[in-house]
Amino acid sequence: MANPNKNALPHFFKPVFTALLAAFIVLLTFTVGSLRIGPITITLNCLPVAIGAVLMGPLYGAILGLVFGLSSFFASFTSASLTTILVSVNPFLTFLMCVVPRVICGWVPGLLFQKLPQKTALGRFAGSSLCCALVTALNTIGFLGWMWIFFHDAFTSNSDVIAKIGSQPTGSIFLFIFALAGFNALIEIIVNLVLGTAICKALFAVTKNKGNTA
Repeated sequence: MANPNKNALPHFFKPVFTALLAAFIVLLTFTVGSLRIGPITITLNCLPVAIGAVLMGPLYGAILGLVFGLSSFFASFTSASLTTILVSVNPFLTFLMCVVPRVICGWVPGLLFQKLPQKTALGRFAGSSLCCALVTALNTIGFLGWMWIFFHDAFTSNSDVIAKIGSQPTGSIFLFIFALAGFNALIEIIVNLVLGTAICKALFAVTKNKGNTA
């Protein structure tokens, strides 16, 4: 006899798990924020966005990306980061820079994962690995790309920005801004790929077992 509650899990799992991941993003933003290993700084906020996008799809990935972006924007008022200086230059453009790329980095990988083969464990593993890496790559490219579009003049004319980055850029401002990420971006992609794939694999197993409980 079929269990009438067999398909009940997805109805409450997605919003509840999204709320937990969103709370984790906020906690990371206003506490740990990032993991520092010697000269390398690894932003951890992409990890819950990636997990949500893979497990629950593009809508929930975008919601978690929105939480990431809003948290990042509001955290700039209590930190001494480059984003804090850019808020003083133009708060509206800084808001867009913080929020829009993060929504995209949650939505696009979630949409992609739905299009990839998922009938086998290997297919889910490969798809989740790709999407976890893509979340971090899109976040870096989107955030720095919008920074270049909105604030490239500030990198050569604003004394506070120049003092924060340590020198006035020479040559292409676009290349200079992306050089700010440097090796950190690659390490972030690897960390989120490894941790995100492992967590998604574990959660796939748990939700499958729960869903098949008679």
